[in-house]
Formats: sequence, structure tokens, C-alpha cells
Amino acid sequence: MYLSKLHLDIRSPYTKKCLHDCQIMHRSIQRMFDSDRQSSGVLYRLNPQRLDVYVWSAKEPDKEDIPAGMQLIGCRDFTDIEQRIYEGQCYRFNLLAVPSKKVAQEGKKNSQRRFLYSLEEQVEWLQRKGEQNGFSILQVQQDRECMTRGKHAQKGGDNICYKGVVFQGVLQVNHAEMFKKCWREGIGPGKAYGQGMLILTNV
Repeated sequence: MYLSKLHLDIRSPYTKKCLHDCQIMHRSIQRMFDSDRQSSGVLYRLNPQRLDVYVWSAKEPDKEDIPAGMQLIGCRDFTDIEQRIYEGQCYRFNLLAVPSKKVAQEGKKNSQRRFLYSLEEQVEWLQRKGEQNGFSILQVQQDRECMTRGKHAQKGGDNICYKGVVFQGVLQVNHAEMFKKCWREGIGPGKAYGQGMLILTNV
């Protein structure tokens, strides 16, 4: 896996479009990998204050095809670090995710995703995700809520709107292989639009 850092030039009209429409941001980032998101294993996290974007991917980005208004600061191979993950290891984590659950709609085939508003429900959601993905939460706090908006690419496409929560805290690895898969693939919905990337640092 690779972690790349991009810096956005706010003077660029294209950068402004990316910041106002998560679908344009998604397409711009995928351009560097010449494949769909699942094949390239791409997740990203935007820092709007610093105008930085961190991109997590299964392969290196194409350094010759960086989108307009973006500068590639660096790219690091995390293969060795991933191989050193073991049961019982603890990490500080930062995660922007969409705590939600699917609710059946009367008379409709598809269920609707409902955002979990209470702090207790949000923490319970994260704990369940941990149980499903080989880790447990030792400490956690919700930092802030973030809105992500855009519009689907097709003409007259539906609006995109995700309400995310920034979780910070300490986790412990209980099952190394499950946890590695979760680290690579992200947590929760909205992964194409800057949600679900699990950022780890040593305790």
C-alpha cells in the first residue's frame, strides 16, 4: 500500500471545483491511477484547512498525470509497516466516517441509510465496526462533524451528501489479518468521497 500527499493550489479554478464537488475530486484522484476505485484500492482524506489531500492506494500514482491545481508532495510505500502489524499492538487513530444504519422503507425494495446523531450511537457503531474488522476501541472521542457534497456525474444526476464524524482515539489490534484488510479498504460508506480512511500513528 502507498500513502501519497497532494497539495491543492487554491488559485486554480479546477481546485475550487474539486473543493465544492466531491464527485469532481473523486474523478481527479482516480485519474492518477487509470482505473476504478476498487481496482486501485483508493481512499483519500482531505484537510481543508491546510489544502492537503492524503491518498491511500494499492499502487503508486502516475506522477506524470497529476490533475491541474494539484502538486504531488511525496509518496511512501507502507508494505514493510503493514507486515509488522501484530495482535495486541495499539495505535492512535483518526477517522472521518459516516456512522449510520440501513432502515427498511415501507413499500420500497431498497433500504435507506440513516445517520446516527447521538454520541452514544456513534461510538457503538464504531465499536461494532471494530469487532467486525479485528480491533477494539480503547479510547475515543468525536472531534467534529463534516459535510461532504457533490453531484453525480451523469446529466441531471442526484445530489451527493454525506455527514461525517471525525473520531480520534486509541485502538488495539485483535486479529492482524482482519485489521490489515480494514486498513487497506476503509470503514463505512462514502469511501469514494473522502470517508473511511483510517489514519494510524504509533502510541
